[in-house]
Amino acid sequence: MQTVVNLENEKENEKKKNIRLAVGVASIGIIGFLFIYTVFFVIMFFSPFMLFSFFPFPSFTEGVVGLDGDLLIFSKAFDFRGATYEKPPREQTTLRIYNGESLSKPEEIKPFASFYPAEDKIYFFDSGFYRTFGMKRWEEFKNSAIGSNPKGAVGAGGIWVLSTVRKQPALMLITEEGAKEVHLPDDELTEKIKVCSSQLLCLGDELHLFWKNEGSLIWYKYDGNKWSQPETFENNGGYKAIVFKGEIFLIHFMNFGNQPEITFRVYNKNSWSEPKTLDIGGTAIITMPAVFKDRLIIFQQGFFSEKYYILNTEHVEGPFTIRKPFLSIDLWKVLVITLLFQVIFFIFIFFLSLLIRKFKMKTWRVNTREYEFASLFRRSLAEAIDFLILAIPAAAPFFFVLEDDFIFGNPLKFVGLILYSVMVMVLGSFLYHSLLEGLWGKTIGKKICGIVVLKDDFTKCTVGRGFLRNVMRIVDGFFYYLVAAVAIAGTLKWQRLGDIVAGTVVVRDK
Repeated sequence: MQTVVNLENEKENEKKKNIRLAVGVASIGIIGFLFIYTVFFVIMFFSPFMLFSFFPFPSFTEGVVGLDGDLLIFSKAFDFRGATYEKPPREQTTLRIYNGESLSKPEEIKPFASFYPAEDKIYFFDSGFYRTFGMKRWEEFKNSAIGSNPKGAVGAGGIWVLSTVRKQPALMLITEEGAKEVHLPDDELTEKIKVCSSQLLCLGDELHLFWKNEGSLIWYKYDGNKWSQPETFENNGGYKAIVFKGEIFLIHFMNFGNQPEITFRVYNKNSWSEPKTLDIGGTAIITMPAVFKDRLIIFQQGFFSEKYYILNTEHVEGPFTIRKPFLSIDLWKVLVITLLFQVIFFIFIFFLSLLIRKFKMKTWRVNTREYEFASLFRRSLAEAIDFLILAIPAAAPFFFVLEDDFIFGNPLKFVGLILYSVMVMVLGSFLYHSLLEGLWGKTIGKKICGIVVLKDDFTKCTVGRGFLRNVMRIVDGFFYYLVAAVAIAGTLKWQRLGDIVAGTVVVRDK
C-alpha cells in the first residue's frame, strides 16, 4: 500500500515539475520569437533593403548588340547596398559579354538613353553627350546639341540624333564642323512624334526614321536633301529595325496565345518586301534582334534563362542557350543562408532538448521492460528528414519549368504544378506519416533517427491512431512547432497534442 502511495506522489511531483518545465519552454520560445521579430523589425525600420542584398534580384535586359564576334548584353539592375527610405535603391546599368561559350560577370557601366552599333565601336547617347566603346576603350564627347532622351544613328555623313530640345523634338546632324538641325518631314509630325518610341537607322547615305503612332508604325527616308513619302505598317507589339548585310530588317514582336510570333520585312533597292511570319518556340519576357557572329539572331530573356535563335529568311534555328537556369542567380548564396538558418534552428532545438531531458523522467517501465522516450531533437531531426524526402517529388517538376521558361507561355500549367506541389506537401505528407506510422510505427526519418510510434500502452500503433495523431499537426505546428515542444515538456509520456488525442507515444527503437 505504501508503494502505491509513493508512486502516486512521484507522479504528482513529476506532473508539477513538467508543468513548470512546460512554462519554461514556452517562455523561452516566446522570448526567442520576440527577439527574432524585434531584430527583424529594427532592420526593416533602419535598413529596409538589407534583406534584398542577401538574395539575388532579377535584372532586365535593355539591349543586345554584336561587336567583334561577341554579344554584348546591357541590363538594368538595382543596388540595395546602403538603401534607406530617404535613399532608394540605386539603379545601375550593367554589361555582360557572351563569346559563344561563356558569359562574363556583370560589370557596371554608365547609364545611357540609347545606343547604336557602328563598324568597330558602339555609340551610347545621353543628354548632352555621347560615348563610344570599342571593347577596350571608352571615350566621351560632350555636345550641347544633344537634348534629352536622345536616339542616335551613325552614318557616312555624321552622327544623327533625335532628341527633345526645349520640349520639342529636334533632329540634329553632328559632324566635325559642328551641329546643324535638319527639319523633320512635316510640321504636323513635330506635334505627333514621340522620341521615346522612335528609332533612327543609317544605311549608306540614307537616314531612316521609324516612329509609332497609336497602332501603326510610320517610316520615312531622308537622302540628304529631302524626305520620302511615308509608309505605314501595322504594329500591335514591339518593333526593332536593324541593318544586316546591306539590308534593313524591320522586325515586329507579337504574342498570339502561348507563343511569340515574329513578323519581319526586308528593305532592299528602295522597297519593302511583303511581311513574313516565323514562329519561335518557348516564351520570354524580353525579345530583341541583334547581329552576332555575322548572323541575325533573336535574343530572348526568360525569367530564369537567356537564349537566342538564328533568324533565316525561311525558318528559325535554335534555341541556343546563353545562360542556363540558376546560373546567373547566386544559388549558392541562397543555399548557404538557408543552411545557416537551419543550423541555428537545430542548435537551439538541441539545447532545448537537453533542457527537457535534464528535468523530465526519461523512461517508462512496463512489467520487466523499460522504454526510453524519444528526445525533442531526435523527433525534430526525423521530421526534417521526412520533409526533405517529400520535398524532392514536390519540387522536381519545377526543374522543367525553369528549363523551358513556360511560366509565361501557359499560366495554367504553372498553376497546375503549384497545385501538384501543394498536394504532395500537404496531402502526401499526411498520408506518408499516417500510413507508415500506423502500419510500421515509423517513417524513413524516424527509422534513420532510431525512434518509433507506439500506442500509449506501448503496444503496436494502428492506422487509425496514425491518421488521428497527424491530423493534429495543424495545431502542433503553430509557431514552428513550439506548441508541440511545450506539450512534450508538460506531459509525463513526452506527448505532443497529436499523441494525446490519438493515445500514442514516441520512444527509442531499441
